[in-house]
Amino acid sequence: VVTPSSTPAWNQTQAAAIEVVVNYFTTGERLFADPSRYTEKEARAAMEPFTGKDMLDGNVALFRQLKSDGKRYEGAARLAWTRASGIFGSGVGETVNVTVCRDPQGQTLVDSDGKVLSKVPAAIREFDVRRDSSTFRVVGEREGLGETCP
Repeated sequence: VVTPSSTPAWNQTQAAAIEVVVNYFTTGERLFADPSRYTEKEARAAMEPFTGKDMLDGNVALFRQLKSDGKRYEGAARLAWTRASGIFGSGVGETVNVTVCRDPQGQTLVDSDGKVLSKVPAAIREFDVRRDSSTFRVVGEREGLGETCP
């Protein structure tokens, strides 16, 4: 559960954008924790409701690479804090930037034998969340700036 810090009163649009980012994050965590459990079609179907085409294609490519290499992420990351920008535009194309602190809580990338390949660092991530004809979707992700991330 993500608890937005210091700004508990999101408007309906910001709350909808944040919900998409949270769903995107939890879906990715589930898929990348054990790619061998899912087909590429299942991974695409799981990510599609939360992502624009480019983000969907990028996530499916990462899933495919992890699966073919026998790699996975071990451990449970969390979103330590969440911020939402103001709203840009209205209706179709309406955009909210959502910034999060991704706290890996010791999460690691491991190979098929469970050997640790790398430790996942804490990261501030900024998501571009845009309304298409029916819902919000993550259409961009990049390194973000903000308060200290654990």
